[in-house]
Amino acid sequence: MPGLPPTVGWVMSTRREHPTHTTGVHRAHRGTHRAAARPPAPVDPYRDHLDGLFTYCLSVMCEHEAAISVLGEALAVAERQRRRGRTPADTALHRPWLYALARWSCLRLLAERQGVRPEPPELPGPLATARRRELAALAWPEAAGTGPEQREALELAVRHHLPVHEVAAVLGTDHDGTELLLSSAACEVERTRTALAVVDRGGCPAVARLAGDREVLLGSALRRELVRHVDECPECRRTAERVLAGGPWPGTAPADVGALTVLPAPRAEVHAAMLAAQRARAQHTPRFDRRGFPVTTRDRAERFDRLRSRAVTTTVVATVVAAPLLALWAAYRGAPLADGGPGGAPVSASERRDPGSPYGSPQGDGGRAGGTGASRDGSGLRIDVAGADGAEGRGAPSSGTDRPGGAGGEGPPRGEDGTGPGRLTVEAQPSGDATVVTLTASGGSPVHWTASVNASWLRLDRTHGTLRPGESAAFAVTVDRSREPAGAWTARISIAPAKAVITLQGHGAEAPAEPRPSEPPEPEPSEPPAPEPTPEPPSSTPPPEPSPPPAGQPD
Repeated sequence: MPGLPPTVGWVMSTRREHPTHTTGVHRAHRGTHRAAARPPAPVDPYRDHLDGLFTYCLSVMCEHEAAISVLGEALAVAERQRRRGRTPADTALHRPWLYALARWSCLRLLAERQGVRPEPPELPGPLATARRRELAALAWPEAAGTGPEQREALELAVRHHLPVHEVAAVLGTDHDGTELLLSSAACEVERTRTALAVVDRGGCPAVARLAGDREVLLGSALRRELVRHVDECPECRRTAERVLAGGPWPGTAPADVGALTVLPAPRAEVHAAMLAAQRARAQHTPRFDRRGFPVTTRDRAERFDRLRSRAVTTTVVATVVAAPLLALWAAYRGAPLADGGPGGAPVSASERRDPGSPYGSPQGDGGRAGGTGASRDGSGLRIDVAGADGAEGRGAPSSGTDRPGGAGGEGPPRGEDGTGPGRLTVEAQPSGDATVVTLTASGGSPVHWTASVNASWLRLDRTHGTLRPGESAAFAVTVDRSREPAGAWTARISIAPAKAVITLQGHGAEAPAEPRPSEPPEPEPSEPPAPEPTPEPPSSTPPPEPSPPPAGQPD
């Protein structure tokens, strides 16, 4: 016991003899090990795409707090999948994978809110002004005429510079369908761009009255009126032709527009939102496909597929030789470019709607088959039209003939569309039990066309002909029920030289044995003989009645 204090003092003195910096170095060394074991900040692997992802989320949510929240959740899911080694095997798909996760997170929050937008938080004046300015920077007036699916695909392709296959990966659609979606959206953007160029040129008082103050935000209603007027006014159409002269082929220009605004992401706030999503008790995780991409809700995909399958009219311009001008406008109107054409209203693809079907017919279109916009309920045919972009024909010597004053005065050079090589517009519409295919020629030379089919159960009442500029021809396609295969079938009609392909999808009657089981009601009358033994039990029931009289005899 008396030796304890010296021992304690010795221990304390020995600890003092050791340099204190050694323990400090050891702790620092141990701290570096901890720092090395700690994974890097989750934002770092996604630094290159963070601005684009935030801009995409903000364009969908239209609110900064919500955009930051959904982006943080998407990055948390991405980091979780990365640590588990479940990212897409193809590194080239890393960017569309991140956009697909951001899209899933946006859709999840929108579905959770069920259309109810929360009250925006109270912000100081300068910050609120800055956020309003950022939202205004995302406006794209030229895309005012596009539908929701078209606008989303355009945003990914034009603002975020995603190629077609990456856009398809983000949206979860096939490559061909995405390409057609982008092409139709590009056509609407070019129609709006041309109408705005006509407004800037001036010269038409009607356009000046419609446009009014050019500082006003171009909405869908004003855009529709402007495009309709440019379609119908001869003076404005001539101005539009001059605007488009020498420009790119319709449907390809949006990829060449000036760079759209991409906002810088608030990285600190996004990082905080990501950490909050990682620490949250309720971890929202999507379903993934085999490639590792999130799968959206099934009802949304089925709704979009129903809209596509119920499409009554699909119009695509298929050209013999690529030339600018306004043939594409005529395709969407369903009429040639001549002044005396039918009085159909100029309707864009996203505007052809009526209460009966998602893609109705233009008002006042009384001359064309299928103008009622009714789908074929009995046959359930689905019609898709796809056309070539004219790339193969660009080797033809069209540069010297598609301008006024070129080679001779052949054809109708005075027509507004009477210049350049021949072009063909292909349109398919259901009409009763048939599908009517309408071909319209434009340009400066006749077009010799042929139609062929790859299915023996389809009948074409006309297979070839010659159309001069401004002329139209129609032929009917019918289904031979005696040769129609059972179950689902697909057939294609090829239009040459436009390289347009009309795809018909139908469903033949199943095995004809189905109506026969309804015929054997005959065995049913044969069954009543079986009830004949049943009358015997009633006879067995009366015997108890005679039995009481014998019981009365003993009485």
